[in-house]
Amino acid sequence: MPLLSYRPDYHRNSRIMADFDHPYKRLFSHPEMMADFIRGFLDTELVEICDLGTLERCNGSYVTDDLREREDDLIWRMRWGDRTLVLYLLIEFQSQPDYTMPVRIMSYMALLWQDLIRTGGISANGSLPGIIPVVLYNGETPWEVPYDVQEVIQMPSPVMRFRPSVPYLLIDELRHSVHHLIEVRNLTACLFGLEQSQKSMDLYLLGKRLNKWMETDPSLEPLRRDFSLFFEKSLKKDEDIDIPNPFCGGTMLSEKVDRWIAEYKAEGRVEGRVEGRVEGRVELAREMFRRMKKAGMSIAEMSNLTGFSEDEIKHMI
Repeated sequence: MPLLSYRPDYHRNSRIMADFDHPYKRLFSHPEMMADFIRGFLDTELVEICDLGTLERCNGSYVTDDLREREDDLIWRMRWGDRTLVLYLLIEFQSQPDYTMPVRIMSYMALLWQDLIRTGGISANGSLPGIIPVVLYNGETPWEVPYDVQEVIQMPSPVMRFRPSVPYLLIDELRHSVHHLIEVRNLTACLFGLEQSQKSMDLYLLGKRLNKWMETDPSLEPLRRDFSLFFEKSLKKDEDIDIPNPFCGGTMLSEKVDRWIAEYKAEGRVEGRVEGRVEGRVELAREMFRRMKKAGMSIAEMSNLTGFSEDEIKHMI
């Protein structure tokens, strides 16, 4: 399949989704990732009153009174302003619409509160911490599931007041606009941008850009390795598609890309003109640089990434 026509498909069967789930959760096991998720996708006023520096991963396994185990995906907590109240974020990962989600969310929240009561993890006055239930959805099928359990409970008017309301926040990753957040280097937005990439060149260029950002901060090295794992296990599923891993080193290109650049330089430049036999390669180069420019990369960054001179790049764009 041509490099520029690739669209990652990681929803093909349950085995692939099982493989996808693990590296994806690893990404959201990093506090830096969760902090950027909160900054970019929750209410801005929440960011102002919460201390993101206190983000802490919590145990996600709860045992109900009848000893049945239930595994939640990821749960984080953080301090809310200057109070001792702890705010919990409960995240569910979905790749297919799940019409039981409203009930599941209500059940998870009750289990979490029940566990806090059992273990004494509540305040002295007995008040419970708030829970923000979030569903991260990356499926191709539109999500048409109700956002509140209240919407699926049918009750007659005289007893309507007993109908609970338990809303949850849905983040539709493939349809959420993230470009403005990518520009400010929001890690979670970059992840969603990788998933939204319609062509492999877009996927590769955004990955290289993200990798370059993370390399400037040594504390992000574990997260960068998990992005590499996510790329290999989830985005690059078809072994016949030769897409270099953009997270394997700052200046590394695949042998295929290196060879393509070498061939262009050896055959494609004759006194500033491009011969007909390499027109295809030149058009690919032009397209590549146009996409880099659209992604916000400078000519110097393009030159450093590909090995082309700045004058060559200026000539082509």
